[in-house]
Amino acid sequence: MRTIPREVSILSKTQENVLIGTILGDGGLRFKGSECRLHIKHAAWQLPLVQYKHLIFENFVSMKIREFSQNIFGKNYRFAEFVSKTHPEFTRFYNMFYKNGKKIVPININKLLTDPIGLAVWFMDDGSAEYAGASLQTHCFTESEVKCLQLCLERNFKLETTKRRNKGNWVIYIPKNSLERWKELVGSRILKLFDYKLAPYSLRKKTNPVETARRVPFI
Repeated sequence: MRTIPREVSILSKTQENVLIGTILGDGGLRFKGSECRLHIKHAAWQLPLVQYKHLIFENFVSMKIREFSQNIFGKNYRFAEFVSKTHPEFTRFYNMFYKNGKKIVPININKLLTDPIGLAVWFMDDGSAEYAGASLQTHCFTESEVKCLQLCLERNFKLETTKRRNKGNWVIYIPKNSLERWKELVGSRILKLFDYKLAPYSLRKKTNPVETARRVPFI
């Protein structure tokens, strides 16, 4: 098992914030032996996001980013991924955000999700543009957990949201009247690749949303 040198003892505050946003989004923590490691996997066109997370956790990672093809329902897709070393810090967050191997929203999420960096990472992972606003795809969480997240957004970030059903799952919707506040929180913190997620469909020009340019990562 790969271990982390003694001098790397705890996650920095920035690493914690990025990790929280990642867990709420597409990232995962998995046990290998007695401790956990972080697994990051995104579509290949989101490589800048993988590179950003690799940079953030570089002192916890020895593996280079791997790009590969995967056959899903008869169609090949390209992905980029990396896995961190195992460490008690990742196990600590696993114990907060997982129960019986499934992601949950901790009851004290309002004390954990306190920095806009966490919001930005969550939005890059699982955010979407909507006709007049934006949304956070919270499909893996229960209705009560989504309500807990909404309360956190309201208390910590003064952001009003609603919840909606989407194919049997819950989604946090950021309405038009909250969109400017949302842009204040995450607009300067997301990679330029994801700026299209802040453009409601009703206002969007007919351009390709997947841009190659990127903003300097926020560290």
